[in-house]
Parts: sequence; structure tokens; C-alpha cells
Amino acid sequence: MTLTKSLLLGSAAALLAAAGAQAADLPSRKSAPVEYVRVCDAYGAGFYWIPGTDTCLKVGGRVRIDTWYTPAKNAVTLRSAGGPNYAGAAAPAGTNIAPFQGTNGIDTLGWYARGLLMMDARTQSAWGTVQTVITLRMAAQTGLAQTSPFGSSPVPNSQPNSSTIEAAYIRFAGFTVGDAASNFTFLPPYQYHSNFAPGFPNGIRQLAYTATFGGGFSATIALENRGDLSASTTANSLGFNPMGLVGATATTVGPQRLPALVGNLRVDQGWGSAMLSGAVLQNTANFATPAINAVTNGLGPLVTKTGWAVGFGLRINLPMLAAGDHIQGWVGYSNGALDYVGYANVNENSAVAANYLGGFLRGDRNMTVFCVTAACIPGSETTKAFNVAGMFTHYWTPSLRSNFIGSWIRITPGQVTQNTDWTNGGLSQVTAWDIKHNLVWSPVRNFDIGLELSYARLSQRLTGLAGAAPTALACTAANPQCLAGTSTNNWTGRLRVERTF
Repeated sequence: MTLTKSLLLGSAAALLAAAGAQAADLPSRKSAPVEYVRVCDAYGAGFYWIPGTDTCLKVGGRVRIDTWYTPAKNAVTLRSAGGPNYAGAAAPAGTNIAPFQGTNGIDTLGWYARGLLMMDARTQSAWGTVQTVITLRMAAQTGLAQTSPFGSSPVPNSQPNSSTIEAAYIRFAGFTVGDAASNFTFLPPYQYHSNFAPGFPNGIRQLAYTATFGGGFSATIALENRGDLSASTTANSLGFNPMGLVGATATTVGPQRLPALVGNLRVDQGWGSAMLSGAVLQNTANFATPAINAVTNGLGPLVTKTGWAVGFGLRINLPMLAAGDHIQGWVGYSNGALDYVGYANVNENSAVAANYLGGFLRGDRNMTVFCVTAACIPGSETTKAFNVAGMFTHYWTPSLRSNFIGSWIRITPGQVTQNTDWTNGGLSQVTAWDIKHNLVWSPVRNFDIGLELSYARLSQRLTGLAGAAPTALACTAANPQCLAGTSTNNWTGRLRVERTF
């Protein structure tokens, strides 16, 4: 009996073992293990591996709220020939309009809210890191946050929400392709209210190569999109002929034929950094006269003029004063390349436009076209500019800092342009400067609450033919609000709350 029982138990065990072996050979129906997001520390804080890929991603953003007060000033600006003024009339052929705007029609408050979404993806390859960056900016603004008081209505109220690409580029093996910061400019945007130093807040489309050497030295050569330069894409003509016959006209936006060539030499070390930069570009305009317009629709001979700019920036760290303290400066000169020395489209920026200083500052023209003979052979001349700016940053405590900022610019049109009546497209030499101080409190990292006070002054003499006052602004009994000579100033108080994450 015992033997029989042992045989039965042994047979059962063998059958179970065989069944278990066959079950092990069957496909498993278990779900795949979950792949959790892992920290990627190869590129710094904030990067994570994208599950299932060899790419690290950093997602961030910024929210900025600004509000400010600027006392209203009587304002004047220039309209193109034939454009309507606020009375509904049109300018006579070959002339420009100078619409006057009194203080009662100009806002004193400005508001905007900006939101940025930033993504940085990086993948390691046999040829180095492949970096892809995109920054989207959305904004809502009203009042002084508009670019100019002279829009579709004489009284600026609100502007629709806007969105733009602030950056969108790929960087690989030293090359940068896409929309990125200009390779010419040096100073960071510490100021709240814009100053007269150059800057490209939306970036500039480019094809660039950067070579990195030892000891913190580097060199960059780039082709930058001329279409992103507001001044170099525009030209203007004088609405009269210095030789006494008909006046010339020019297309406002000249055709793009060549990109801007930009280069820099830079060093970044423990003591600070320095950069020498240069740029060369081509200004273009279609020249025409009334006779040419009749048969060519205004597309006469193409006038070209080379523009160039040079700049030098320096930053010196001052840890002996306090941790994080530093001073930095910039000096630049341009001939037919205003964007690379003065703030892009300087006369349309809210910091220096008519609604801020109240006078007339026109800095949006690299080239002026006019007739040089009685037969109206086309000629041209460029606008020159010189700029100096400086910043000093001091940390009173690790969470409380001050930025002291100042900038100065002189814009000098050509002699023919200066000797032409302002209402016929003439411009005069202008000098403008400003100083600012902001105090910023950071209760936690990347969270700023700041207050800024700024003061600016504009000096400009608007001349007419033979040194007389411009026709439209001559001081007469019928025009008691003349602005033939402007030397005006203004101040602004601005509050900013900003959070970067």
C-alpha cells in the first residue's frame, strides 16, 4: 500500500512539472514595465529625459506684468506724402504732414502683460550636442504700451493681443540656424523703460558659426536677416529737388538683395567679458520721379548704399564690493546701419517716441534718396549715429539689488537732408540721453518685484530751407503751438512684477 501511494504521488509531481514547463514556454501576457521620467543632469538643472528617447528637455516660462506713468507732452510726428491728417485732408504732392497732438489726447498710463513659453531640447551626438530652442511670447497691452500715439486714432486707447516668436533656432557643431539673439549686441536688457542702446527683443533670423578657442575666447561670423532690421528696410526721399526741378520719390521698403554680415570676437573669463563686433549691410530703394511713376508704377532705378557699424562692449565683475556686483559698458558707431547702434526703430519705441519726449525724433531711416542734377539723376546719403551706454549693478543684500543705467545717442543725417525743409522729408541732427535706476527685490529665486524711475532729454533743431523754420511748424499767429526748436524732457515711473520658472 505504501509503495502504491508513493508511485501515485511521484507520477502527479512529474505531470505538474511537465505542465509547468509547457506553461513557461507560452507567450507572457504581462504589461510592459512603466518608464518613469528621469532627471537629465548632463545639461544643468531642469532637464528631464523624454521617455523612450535619447533627448533631454527643459520646459519653462515667464510672466511679466508692467504698469507705468509718464506725464503727457504735446507731440508731433511725420506722415508720408499724401497721407491723411486728423482733419481728414491729404498732404499736397511731394510734401509730408506734421500732425500735432495736444496733451489732452495722449495717455499717461501704460499696461501690459506678457507670457513666455520656453522649451530647450538637447541630444548628444558623435559631433556634439544638438540643441533646439523655441520661445513663444504672448502679450496684451494698452495705453502707453502701444508703440506710438499716432495710430488709426489720434487718441491711443488699446491694442489687440499679440503673439510672436522670440526665439526659434537649432544649434549644432558650432552652427546656429534660426531666430536667435543678434551677434552684434552686448548689453543685457536690465532696464524696464527702453533706452537708446541697441537691442533685438524678438531675436533676428540668422545663419551663424561660432568657433570656441581656449581660455574663454570665441569668434562668430553670421548672416543676419536684413528684413528684421526696421531701419535698414526703409528709405525715404526728399520731396523736392535741390536742383530746382521736380522732386524724387522712393519706395518705403526697399527690396532685399543681401543679408547683413555680422561678426564678433569675444572673451569670457572670471574677471568679466569683452566683445568687439562689426556689421555690414546693403540699403536699397527704388528711385523715381513723377514722369517715371507714370510708366513704371514707381519702380525706377535701384539705388543702393552700403551701411556699416562697429561696437565694443566690456563687463567687469566687482566681487570686492558685493557678490554679484558688476559694471558694463558699450560704445558703438554706425553709418547707414542705425539698428546696430540705436534702439531698433527708435522713433517708434514708446520710450523715445513723441508721446514720451513730446518733440520730434526720427531715427528710422538709414538712407535718403534725392536728385543730384537738374535731370534728376538719383543720389543718396546715409544717416550716421554714435551711442554710449553703461550699467552698474549692486547687490545691497542677496535678495535686493539696484541697476544704475545711462545711455546717450547722437543721430546725424547727411548734409542735403539737413538742409531740406522738414515737411519735405528733411531731418536734423538730434541728441538724446537718459538715466535710470531700478530697485529689485527677489523674495525667492527667479521672482522679481521692481520699481524704476527714469529721466530722458531730447535736443533737436528742426530746420527748413535756408535755415528757416519748417513750413508746417513756423511760429506764426496762426500756429502758436509751433515746435520749430525742441529741447524737451520727461520722466517715467514704472512697476514690474516678474516670475520665471
